[in-house]
Amino acid sequence: MDVSDIAPGADFEDALHAELTSCGAVLALIGPRWLGAFEEPRDGMDYVRLELRQALAQTGVQVVPVLVQGATLPAADNLPADLQALAKRQATAVRDDRWKDDVTHLARELRVMLKLRRFPLWWIAVGVIALAAPAAWLVLNRQPAPTAFSRPGAHAVTTAATTKAAKACKPAQAKPGDCPVVFQFAQDGTTRNVYFASGSCMLKAPPFGDCVLQRLAAVRIPPFDSSDVAEVELSLVVGEGGAVKVIVEQ
Repeated sequence: MDVSDIAPGADFEDALHAELTSCGAVLALIGPRWLGAFEEPRDGMDYVRLELRQALAQTGVQVVPVLVQGATLPAADNLPADLQALAKRQATAVRDDRWKDDVTHLARELRVMLKLRRFPLWWIAVGVIALAAPAAWLVLNRQPAPTAFSRPGAHAVTTAATTKAAKACKPAQAKPGDCPVVFQFAQDGTTRNVYFASGSCMLKAPPFGDCVLQRLAAVRIPPFDSSDVAEVELSLVVGEGGAVKVIVEQ
């Protein structure tokens, strides 16, 4: 969810762009009142629409409409102009009374589509609820073609992951302080090594430090071909009461 996976102070559009550029498929969950949400007045940017518009415009990303609660795929004429391409995508339904079978079938189709082996797969979820109807995005990772290493993109991914890991590992049990965290990424985007850079850092002590590093070992960024190894450093800060903050030193 964006309220917990995007780091405080991070640019929403940059973070969403970084996630969407690294995925192979986007599932658009459409409920019965999904279409009506576009006509409702709102304050600020409609990030669901922004994500879907970017996914539809991105080469190599499969956008799959997933119909829930008996919804039907809207006709192109009923969709906003920037989303009309969605009506050309083959939809699939996930029914309440056949949920397990339908989800299993969808997972099988995605594995074939993206030429993936059987599970486990890495899922990145960015979800919202519009008018009490399911409307969420599930983003399925695959490896896109390598490009030049993007430090801002890597910072967006590592900042969000470190914030989430520190909160999940109960930072209130760790002593307040700050400690540099260093990621070393291989060319395929996987984390080759992640460690606390400071030898005297109190946050590295178990169980908190071990828990954080274990979770961060699974972080991935888009593959790159501009260097053999890419290194990214940030600072994890835990305050009194377990408040977590991640700082990127520019």
